Amino acid sequence: MAQKRKNKQKNFHDERRQIIIQRHIRDLGLKSIEEYKTWCSENHFSSSLNKSSIQRQKEIDFAKSAIATQLLNAEKKCRNLQDIIPKIYSNKVRESELRNGIAKEIALAFKRTKNPKLLLKILLFLDKNSDLLDDDSYINGIEAIAKHYKCWVRPLEHWHVKRHNQARQFSELLRHLFAHYSVPSFMDNVWFSDNEIHQKWYIHIGSGQNIRTAPELPTPLTKKMAHHFLETPKQYNVDEALRWGQVHALGGDKRLLDAFRGTRLIEDFEHDEFWLNVFRFFIANPMLDVSHVNPIIDYIWNQKYQIQQVVVERGVVEEHDPPQPNFSMKGRTPDTLLKQVNDWHIALGKVQRGGKLQWMPSDIGEFQIKIKDNQKKQSTIFKIRELLSTDELIYDGSQMRHCVRTYADSCYNGRTSIWTMESMDELGKELKKVLTIEVSLKERSINQVRGKKNRLPTESEMSILRRWTVKENLSIANYVSVAQN
Repeated sequence: MAQKRKNKQKNFHDERRQIIIQRHIRDLGLKSIEEYKTWCSENHFSSSLNKSSIQRQKEIDFAKSAIATQLLNAEKKCRNLQDIIPKIYSNKVRESELRNGIAKEIALAFKRTKNPKLLLKILLFLDKNSDLLDDDSYINGIEAIAKHYKCWVRPLEHWHVKRHNQARQFSELLRHLFAHYSVPSFMDNVWFSDNEIHQKWYIHIGSGQNIRTAPELPTPLTKKMAHHFLETPKQYNVDEALRWGQVHALGGDKRLLDAFRGTRLIEDFEHDEFWLNVFRFFIANPMLDVSHVNPIIDYIWNQKYQIQQVVVERGVVEEHDPPQPNFSMKGRTPDTLLKQVNDWHIALGKVQRGGKLQWMPSDIGEFQIKIKDNQKKQSTIFKIRELLSTDELIYDGSQMRHCVRTYADSCYNGRTSIWTMESMDELGKELKKVLTIEVSLKERSINQVRGKKNRLPTESEMSILRRWTVKENLSIANYVSVAQN
């Protein structure tokens, strides 16, 4: 009866997701799932049909923006930038007389540039030969291109549009002007900022030089770090890419890097020799819930580097040295460090002491399978079940010798679900723990799989997990690793 009820509930959820995705496809102005998947691929969205409401809203917003761009293109035919741009350049039209947003941005660019004649030439060429002036978001990038004209490796006039997508046009323009060698896509965004140092890094890499020798690099990189830096996905900025290179070279993954985003360490590279030891601590403890990364970093920074403001009497404040200027990661464990962080938060009035927690099971079903060993002529039963309390997490962590207990708050708040894979003989005896599994409930994705002492899963264990993911419509994050034989 319980299994029948679960199947009925699963069918209900499947039907509901199907209705939602069909409605979403209609809202985008598309006619079929195949057309939707093609649209997602062309516009760099996931082609998965199992998406959250936030992901669907992003696609709706993007589609609306595309429609607005089309309307702007139609307006461009009426306004004739080929006539307006020279008038802006020669001050024959005042900024207050400009009604169009693109024309206003061009006027501001002429005010800022030190080489208005060159900017005029570039704008007229791009207006005639590309779609880049159909959107005011590219004006700053074009202005930055003009600023570095001495580094051009090819004439502007030799560039020909190959793509209709504006982002790809701009990407190809950059590589035409600045690159003899491959430059990673995430570096394109440096041209939309005022950071000339990052723009020089683009030119540096495009000339075939190593990022390790780039000017004013805020932290030294090993060869391995530099290699991973170049492989950073395009959704990250340059500072995040530096951290991506460090984290991956030290043995970390995307999951940990994403936990660092939003912390002070993304843009602050001071004392980096010490912070790399903090990275190593997180990497050595992969079952530490990444929701603790930010609080731990805040605590360490406060103890080691932050000057303390101490009120000694009414209206009088003294500056004291940091509480622990010699703070070190040597010998620290997740449990002791988290206790120190929690005590610090209590002292600041941020948290209250809490007891042990319990939570309701997720809608993901348990799994059991019998695997026959022909050589030993016996079978082993593997079972995957959900952990539903602080006590269960503590017991699992003690048996597996890792810090899965730190996930209690995330499980209680419905962000994460922790599962254990156990094995037993055919008679249900000799129960042994095999793996601990972290599942993101929002994404329905397995984000972490570890065995005893944080070992990686074997291929045979992952094969069992994959059967479970098919049954429960789960995915496995691409950074989840398998032990090498």
